[in-house]
Amino acid sequence: MKYALDCDRMDGLIFIDESCLPELNNDDLLYAMDILLDSSGSSELIFDFPNEDWNSVRRRETEQIREFCGQGKMIVWLLDDVSRECELTQSAEITGPCKWLHLPTGKLLAVTAGELIQCLPYPDSEMEKVFELSLEPGWYAIQNEGIDNMLYCRKQPPDFIPSNIQELY
Repeated sequence: MKYALDCDRMDGLIFIDESCLPELNNDDLLYAMDILLDSSGSSELIFDFPNEDWNSVRRRETEQIREFCGQGKMIVWLLDDVSRECELTQSAEITGPCKWLHLPTGKLLAVTAGELIQCLPYPDSEMEKVFELSLEPGWYAIQNEGIDNMLYCRKQPPDFIPSNIQELY
């Protein structure tokens, strides 16, 4: 499946099961997401932490969102000003390094991080989705070579899920 991806500066692509959105709609997690997107400390958020090293702040303040992702509830690819055609392809087997996503309802939602942060707290606003895909419920391995080409397959995750957050600057 081909899709168009348009991410702003300090943005990202998110894969999540739609059923997990209410759990993510919490001020602490959304604030942590804002901090996660600012890898260099160049936004106004830095003023919330005067005289602190931004890398230390970012590591500490994003712990909740990293745990959320580490449970397989969401994958985040951090991007900066990206506009391109991408492709998501089903694969029979993925053997290399990958991210793990649990889709309890099988409703995969792809959305930019900026759009999610802006729209999630406001139920009346319509979120602009990158794409939606209905799959069989379960766990999925997602492998990418850059953001342009991603593979997915349904399979059981390992006992430990490595980071589901990847910087692609």
